[in-house]
Amino acid sequence: MKFVNAKAMVEAAMKGGYAVPAFNANGATYDIARAALEAAQEMNSPLILQAYEPNMEYRGFGYFVKLAGILADELNITVPVALHIDHGHSFDSALKAMNAGFTSFMFDASHDPLDVNIRKTLQVVQAAKILGCSVEAEVGYVKGNEPKKEKQIGRIPVAEKPLIPPAKTDIAEAKRFVSEVDVDMLAVSVGTTHGVYQKQTEIDFDLLKTLRSAVDVPLVQHGTCGISMEDVSKLVRYGMNKVNFGEAFRFNYIKYFNELTDSMEHFWHAWRIDREIKNLIKADMKEIIQAVGSEGKAK
Repeated sequence: MKFVNAKAMVEAAMKGGYAVPAFNANGATYDIARAALEAAQEMNSPLILQAYEPNMEYRGFGYFVKLAGILADELNITVPVALHIDHGHSFDSALKAMNAGFTSFMFDASHDPLDVNIRKTLQVVQAAKILGCSVEAEVGYVKGNEPKKEKQIGRIPVAEKPLIPPAKTDIAEAKRFVSEVDVDMLAVSVGTTHGVYQKQTEIDFDLLKTLRSAVDVPLVQHGTCGISMEDVSKLVRYGMNKVNFGEAFRFNYIKYFNELTDSMEHFWHAWRIDREIKNLIKADMKEIIQAVGSEGKAK
């Protein structure tokens, strides 16, 4: 299967009033990647299959691309699929990902001053255009990925909601960024936080509506764990065109594994448990595809 870059699919989503689901495979986990591909194919939805950059330290950029390719061929996937790196932080990693076969890259310099963010992102965009790769950038730091000061060992309790106040994207900064950088997608912060939470309800839909009017670039939602499916659909209606999902999958993967280890017949075959996890996560993904409105939108 030939993977595509994400530019055409997110632009079609912006014109069509829906969003492309972007599923993070948690470091090229076979079961999550397979669940995403099966869900997209069965729902006839375009798909952005993602890997978080730090996860690649374990399995490598090339492994993810090969895994996705093998799965897509074996499963006879015909819907358009982009392979995307989430939260890449260096020009070097961008080149490694693109040369390995990734077709889309998020370069995240949102923690830097705007001038620096623009300068760094321009360099990545220039290389990506040569290599045929789409680029996502971020303006207005979506918090939650900061290193913890203390170790958090074992099954830590799931917080009811984020405890830190979210940063929010400045409209003038977003407008300046897209006027100076020919980026394919722009991640913005509208009141959500990265992490595993029971709920997130402090979304600034008015800000999103204003951002949608201010910039003519597909917008990306980060930090979705705990957001109700009703609010996911509302985010799309207000202008999000790519919606990332990752934390909930990695949490549920562990949760389902623990539950199934005690509740099913597996005779110590981990793959039997993994197959059931895949089916459960696929059901979760199908619900998301319906919520973002991408069912039947594959072209």
